Amino acid sequence: MKRISLKLGVLASAVALLAVACQPSQKEFKLTASGLQAELNGTYAKIYDESSEEASDSVLIQDGGFTYTAPVNDTIARIIVIGDRPVAFACEEGEYTLTQETDEAGDATFTRGGDANSNFVKVQALNDEVKTIRKKYNDLIQGKMAAVPEGEEPSEELVSEANQLQDEFIKEYRAACDKYYTKGGNTIVDYVAFSYLASQFEDPEYVEQFDAAGSMIKNDKSLQARYQMAKAAVSTSVGGTFVDYEITNPAGETKMLSEFREEGKYFLLDFFASWCGPCKRSMPTLAEVEKQYSKILSSVSIAVWERDSDGAAYAEVVKTHKITWPTMQDAQSKGVELYGVSGVPTFILFSPEGEVLLRGHDIDEVKAKLEELSK
Repeated sequence: MKRISLKLGVLASAVALLAVACQPSQKEFKLTASGLQAELNGTYAKIYDESSEEASDSVLIQDGGFTYTAPVNDTIARIIVIGDRPVAFACEEGEYTLTQETDEAGDATFTRGGDANSNFVKVQALNDEVKTIRKKYNDLIQGKMAAVPEGEEPSEELVSEANQLQDEFIKEYRAACDKYYTKGGNTIVDYVAFSYLASQFEDPEYVEQFDAAGSMIKNDKSLQARYQMAKAAVSTSVGGTFVDYEITNPAGETKMLSEFREEGKYFLLDFFASWCGPCKRSMPTLAEVEKQYSKILSSVSIAVWERDSDGAAYAEVVKTHKITWPTMQDAQSKGVELYGVSGVPTFILFSPEGEVLLRGHDIDEVKAKLEELSK
């Protein structure tokens, strides 16, 4: 009986060993970095998942480099931060390199290496194209502006030429990114290309593209935040409706936005900031509009994104520009989120019923619209 048990025990051990020996090796992502600046030795490169603000992993930098390995998972975008430089990647199978090079101006760049058909290396090609296009148009615009004598404003012709170059830049920049971005795609290349395109999409297009995007893009917190802002902007664009909310000023006093509306009148909502030059330049025209259309218009200027906590800068603007119409500082800038405000000034004109009739950044457009409505 003991002999049988011994044989069974030996057989079981052999089977266990066989099972271990026959297991397929786990697929691995391996990244080797080199050429890192000496001051980074002894620090850690930290790895973040796209959906987390906390580092999920780290690797020690020694002798100007490191080797980072992880199981393959190319459906999640990750960022490895080396010093203060972020590098996007996904853990796709294979061995890859990251080499830091410093040019004569002291600017450091990373060069990716590995299988040329890998998404890790394709990101390098995308980054290179974007960098080249940015430098090309930055040099062209700076070259034109360098001709303007110090202390003088550029001529209208020069501004027009610079704007034309800006339009050409956007067209070329978008074309380059579009080559690498597949609508609904879910690779690290799609993720990086979409991140570049995000600033170029108008709000309706951003919403459409994000809705169709893969999980890498949808899980990114900054892209999610941009999506929520874009949706808010779309819902409060022409044809949208008034959104009420409670505004709290730095002193803790509160008012509902609707308290500034007057029954039967059009309502002009102006989001501004005390530090914003275009906002302050629009104030004289806004004062004219307020005075000229007082019988059919109520309005309010709401200060957002203020840089102090006591309201002093906002109060100084109200005093300096002799603002007589209602104003208030939104200490938490809640209105920015609810209305999807991406820049100031932003003017939104509502009908007496609360429908958005106009939304934009130019007070002259508001004035023209009111002239049309008052006929």
